[in-house]
Amino acid sequence: MKLDKIIKEVRTNTINELLSGDLSNTDYENIMLYAEFTVSTDADYKFFRSRKGMAGLIKEEEIWFERLCSLNQLCFLIDHFLSQYGRKTDDILVIDIIDHLDNQNN
Repeated sequence: MKLDKIIKEVRTNTINELLSGDLSNTDYENIMLYAEFTVSTDADYKFFRSRKGMAGLIKEEEIWFERLCSLNQLCFLIDHFLSQYGRKTDDILVIDIIDHLDNQNN
């Protein structure tokens, strides 16, 4: 799924509808957001349950995913950027969050 869809679901408090199976009953701190290949606005994003020893890169169905942050951290970033700048569209939030995560991971 795309990051703007995830952000929209977080902002409208419907994120649990995107979480399938065991993730729907998992604390947001233990749900990790991973990006396909590299962090960009066109990348696909996926949630994985955090497990002990889980690497920063994981491979699923021949596709590599890079760990970005927990769902809890993502919710915080969304709230943070919205509080700083007031009304922002989801597209602008995507860019701000990707920039923040990219700078944090470098």
